[in-house]
Amino acid sequence: MAGLARLQAPGELAAGTVDVWRARRQDASPRHAGLLDHAERRRWAAYRREEDRERFLAGCALAKIALAGYSGRRPADVRFDRTCGHCGQPHGKPLLAGADLHHSVAHSGDVVVVAVGRAPVGVDVEQLDGRPRPLGGGDPGALARLVLAASERAALAAADPSSRERQFLVAWTRKEAVTKAAGDGLRASFTKVVVAADAGTPRLIAWPYPQPPDCVSLHDLDAAQGYVGALAVIGRCEAVRARDGSALLAALA
Repeated sequence: MAGLARLQAPGELAAGTVDVWRARRQDASPRHAGLLDHAERRRWAAYRREEDRERFLAGCALAKIALAGYSGRRPADVRFDRTCGHCGQPHGKPLLAGADLHHSVAHSGDVVVVAVGRAPVGVDVEQLDGRPRPLGGGDPGALARLVLAASERAALAAADPSSRERQFLVAWTRKEAVTKAAGDGLRASFTKVVVAADAGTPRLIAWPYPQPPDCVSLHDLDAAQGYVGALAVIGRCEAVRARDGSALLAALA
């Protein structure tokens, strides 16, 4: 447990800094299931495919172990309030009670990421290479019309055909990160969340909320080879620190 104690002390997380912990779904261990609360256990058991169960377990465990390190708690004592601000049901953005910390979890393929900051954060990762299913069920154009604004579709159409799949996922992950930071997830219309949809500097251009878009800090992430990722922070974000989530999970497993 000494190794876990050291890994649970990642240092001061100052305002304006976000830590992004990256692990693999294969890092999930049966021992991590002891960190799940009743609702999380039911959701974990509901997954039929083993890879989905691994992704969910690794994401929950990594979030709890990381947040324990920042808040001075035991991982088993980390509990989330998932009350939806719209309907009151327990499917809202998870919040850690009693701590000035925000986090977001994302997973795709073999990659699991958890972002932690002092301001609302959203993170997303999407598998690009070796996807089990093609984008849009083989009709990426239809998917683009469904989720991209006119300016984003124009940028995608102007891109080299060989890079369009990556560019679409760049736009998608930026949008997903923004909506997760706002706490709306997939409830928000993606066509109204407009981002710079090219390989240039990430930025939010428009969104359906009263705050000005420039209050959101948007960053692309080097998630892993063959993956695309993005991070959004509602507020300033001056530093993004990459953290070894695999080591964190292994210390408890």
